Amino acid sequence: MAEKLDGLLNKIREEGLKKAENEKERIIGEAKAEAEKIITAATADAQNLRRNAEKDASAAEKRAESAIQQASRDILLSLRQELETRLKNVVLSATEEVMTAEFMGQIIMEAVGKFDASVVDKGIDVMVSSGNLEKMDKFFKGSLFANLKKEPELFSGHDFGGGLKLGFKGNDVFYDFSDEALTELICAYVGPRLTEIIQGGVAKKKA
Repeated sequence: MAEKLDGLLNKIREEGLKKAENEKERIIGEAKAEAEKIITAATADAQNLRRNAEKDASAAEKRAESAIQQASRDILLSLRQELETRLKNVVLSATEEVMTAEFMGQIIMEAVGKFDASVVDKGIDVMVSSGNLEKMDKFFKGSLFANLKKEPELFSGHDFGGGLKLGFKGNDVFYDFSDEALTELICAYVGPRLTEIIQGGVAKKKA
């Protein structure tokens, strides 16, 4: 009887140990599998974070470059506008100084010389600024236009500050030698060159 009891106890103990061992292996296996899942997920998250960080850094760098380029364009545009304004003021001032009554008289005679007498003899209209009207009126009474069949008719214009506008009666020919027209002409010629100088200076600094 005792032997049977011992055998039964040994069997129960062996089976218990075997079950415990199996349970331990199962738990360990599940723990390993869970750990691998956690590691895999953590690795994927880390890679995603790194990729997102790289994308964010690249996007931030591109935004910074774009902002710098825009700022550079704004500065160049502002600089060009400032230089063009100063250039216009200088040219306008110089034009007013150059456009004396004597010089405007020469311009009129140069223009007259370009046309046949049949055109010139119909008459010439000359418009000057109100500030130059008296000077030109005195100048017209001199000998410069003595050889013309008709003395040019002088008018006062209020839409410009200096220079003159010249037209031939009965014709569509019209010359605008006003200070504003001459300033625009000169600035239009100098403008592209001014841009080249500005851009060339920036390019040299970048190089």
